[in-house]
Amino acid sequence: MRILCVDDDEDTRYLLESLLSFSDFEAIAVQDTATALLLIRQEQFKLYIIDSQLPGMSGLGLCEQIRAIDKGTPIVIFSGKAHQSDISAGMIAGANAYIVKPNTREIVPTVKRLLRATHAANA
Repeated sequence: MRILCVDDDEDTRYLLESLLSFSDFEAIAVQDTATALLLIRQEQFKLYIIDSQLPGMSGLGLCEQIRAIDKGTPIVIFSGKAHQSDISAGMIAGANAYIVKPNTREIVPTVKRLLRATHAANA
């Protein structure tokens, strides 16, 4: 199960890769939206985890771009922005879940829940 993680912070990328690999997921972590979009067009992922604040295009803009390319793969926004308006904006942009940093305890359970729901919907 390949998961693409997009975050400009090196420590966060490492954290996401580690958390996901401990749960038997293959995490590919990149630091910018251009690289993410290139990979999305070349490869298939089971889930995306993206930060809402990225250089260049925002994470919400990336979320919208992903939805234009891939309507069904779950997207989780993992962001330091915690206001309800930020969460709502993420969901409007096409995210399936929104986790506020630094709450890492929700990442793996959210990923598993979304993957189960996607599998059930496609079965």
